Amino acid sequence: MFTCRSCTRKTFTTLANHTLRLENTYATLHPGYSNHGSTQFRRPKPYVPASHPRKAAGANIAWDDEVDTGRVTLDDLIGAGDDDIKDTDNTSDTEIPQSTRRLTPTEWAARKHLQYLKDPLDIANQVKRSLASGKFEEAAIMTRRASRDTKVVVSWNYLIDYQLKNDRIHAALKLFNEMKKRAQLPNAQTYTTIFRGCAKSSHPKLAVSEAFRIYNVMLKSERIKPNTIHMNALLQVCARCEDLESLFSVAQTANDGLRAPNGLTYTTIFNALRVSVSEPLPKSGIITQQQIEEDERKKKQAIQRARAIWEEVIAKWRSGSIIIDEELVCAMGRILLLGGYHDADSIEALLEQTMMIPREDRVPISKPPTTTEGPNDTETDSNQFAALKKEKIMAPGAPSTSHALPGNNSLSLILSAIEKTGKTTKAQYYWEIFTKQHSVIPDGNNWHQLFVALRRGKNSGKTVSYMRDIPVELTAPKTFRTAMSTCLRDNLNHASFSNATEVLQIMLAKSTVPDMRTLQLYLRVAYANKRSLFNRAKDSGTGIKAWGRQIATALNNLWKPYMMASKVYSNDEPRSITKRELVTLARKMIAATDRILSLNSVPPESEEQLKRQRNSLNRLVVRHFEQMAEINPDFKKEEIDLEDEELEDEEDFRYFSERFRFKRIARKRGAVKDN
Repeated sequence: MFTCRSCTRKTFTTLANHTLRLENTYATLHPGYSNHGSTQFRRPKPYVPASHPRKAAGANIAWDDEVDTGRVTLDDLIGAGDDDIKDTDNTSDTEIPQSTRRLTPTEWAARKHLQYLKDPLDIANQVKRSLASGKFEEAAIMTRRASRDTKVVVSWNYLIDYQLKNDRIHAALKLFNEMKKRAQLPNAQTYTTIFRGCAKSSHPKLAVSEAFRIYNVMLKSERIKPNTIHMNALLQVCARCEDLESLFSVAQTANDGLRAPNGLTYTTIFNALRVSVSEPLPKSGIITQQQIEEDERKKKQAIQRARAIWEEVIAKWRSGSIIIDEELVCAMGRILLLGGYHDADSIEALLEQTMMIPREDRVPISKPPTTTEGPNDTETDSNQFAALKKEKIMAPGAPSTSHALPGNNSLSLILSAIEKTGKTTKAQYYWEIFTKQHSVIPDGNNWHQLFVALRRGKNSGKTVSYMRDIPVELTAPKTFRTAMSTCLRDNLNHASFSNATEVLQIMLAKSTVPDMRTLQLYLRVAYANKRSLFNRAKDSGTGIKAWGRQIATALNNLWKPYMMASKVYSNDEPRSITKRELVTLARKMIAATDRILSLNSVPPESEEQLKRQRNSLNRLVVRHFEQMAEINPDFKKEEIDLEDEELEDEEDFRYFSERFRFKRIARKRGAVKDN
């Protein structure tokens, strides 16, 4: 072999390369080892210009440059290397020292942050920034390494909160247990984070079991006892799962000290009671009379429990133990809305009791009592009352008022109660009280509830008046539909059609594209408002002609909004809802035109215009039916007619009270017989 130079060179090259690999492996495992006698075994550092100090610092991060003058032979290297490699195989990635393996970019970034961050607050802020950027691994490595010699409980709280926000309960609890194993004792905020995260979890049963277990451990702990915040958070977890048994068992742990109940405690309980009994009817299947009676029994039981709890709330409020706010009042009021007439009617007394809003037929309870002994005595008493009011000293942080302040939620509540009891004449009174005396700015839901109450009272005149005042940004299709349906219900009023026409003009002024359902309702108003025309006519023939002219006027008013909608929806997909509503409106306008032409109630020039409009409408309808036949060969126009009738029935069905709607659905399912 040694006689050939080529073979000799290959042999020594292989031996040298093998020796280099073993030297580098041993140098990596033992940072103190370095061969000064020969520079060929040292890994050369890459060249980095001096203008890049950050690159120079990170260019050789995986290799330790510590120097050891000891000499190690090749045999020692071979014998020691295998043992060290076996030892490192049993170590997790997070526990391997820096010098034993090459660091990942995430680990390098975490260690680089900790190189300059020593204060727990700075570490927590950096962890928070890393989590905000989605770098959970970097934040976790940073927190684990900092836990060796620093108390970083806040950083652990951020990690747990991040996992709970991403709906990972098991991962969050794993971090919680790891935190305790690393001698990082949880604080009160840690438990609050866990309970609030469980309340927002999409796995409510798992969240209740885990949160309840942690809460029971806290009750037995001597270091940290659960406070009111923890109790409220756990109540929200139970309410989310609709577990009333667990909810009331948690509520029983309240006391007069650290876990004293506050307004949020009772608000959570009231909301949980309301949700537990306000399940909607099943969408399919038969509804029996027994199911209806059981539903009513549950609602009565929930209202009775709520009234008993409310007595406790009022007693604590009068003693100054809790503060009543609008959210608590409305939570109680929403439960009363589930009951019958008397329960809904008591909402007015509820607002009078907690918000000092007087009922329309009573003297405000906030008014100081007056005497009739003489003007001088009255003046003296009022002066003494004013002096006592000035001398009252408020504690720091105490509310400026002793009662709940009215807002948008309470305004919607009282309007809903008025609509349910049918005392719709009070709607204007309470609207003025809230918006003018208490300066409540109505939102979109408040306006809608007002129009719903006016619809129940068939007051189309007031509806038009309020429609002029509603801001453009708060209008919605349901707003115009409700207003137009009010005019439809008020069909015995001779001004109903003129009010509906004004609602139509307001809709065209405050919306870019008219609502198809509202236009259909407007045509129905023209049909329905005919009794006053017949009463004022001398004979039936005159009344019929007047009715025909009213329908012709409606068609003339509908032509412009129809053309606006046709430009937007005519090219839509035939099965789309907007296209079908447009075709439905066109078909109704065609039917109205045919009726007018058969009555001969319009002059000849108007007849020619109506015929031209009818032909245009008919072309749209025919083209739509042809497209539907191409898509579905089994398409039948009778099916569309049936769907339109059901849609109109559903629209009329909304006018009835909730109790009547419930029984009507049950009768429709074929289970409940009429009395």
